[in-house]
Amino acid sequence: MLATAGGHKARLCVLGTWPDFTGYGFNLHAERGRPAQFIGAVDAGSPAEAAGLREGDRIVAVNGVDVAGEPHQDVVRRIRAESDRVELLVVDAAADAYFDERGVQVSVSMEESAVQRIVCPSTNVYTGASTSSPPAPGLQRCA
Repeated sequence: MLATAGGHKARLCVLGTWPDFTGYGFNLHAERGRPAQFIGAVDAGSPAEAAGLREGDRIVAVNGVDVAGEPHQDVVRRIRAESDRVELLVVDAAADAYFDERGVQVSVSMEESAVQRIVCPSTNVYTGASTSSPPAPGLQRCA
């Protein structure tokens, strides 16, 4: 079992759509010289915010597929593969450094103890509007 000091964990953020919000509410950006995709701005009051995405998170996997080194357009295509749901395995800079110092590769195959699962509620927590898509079974809802 991988012990994570200081709460350093990758996060599996499961996003759904809401009828009163267009899209998921985040954008991607790449950094020159780094073969990765990162979360750019996260819209306030969005499914992305409710599912725990944060600006600067590095995207490790989309819908269970590691995307390290994939071109931007391929990552976008994976995110848009389903119109109302996406799972993003992400890691913030502090957790990324923590795992790197220990020689642990952040990926879909890492130990469950090192991953926090957060599911966007089916109801817009900011307005109360609901969607017909239930969260995946066995995953925790975000607060």
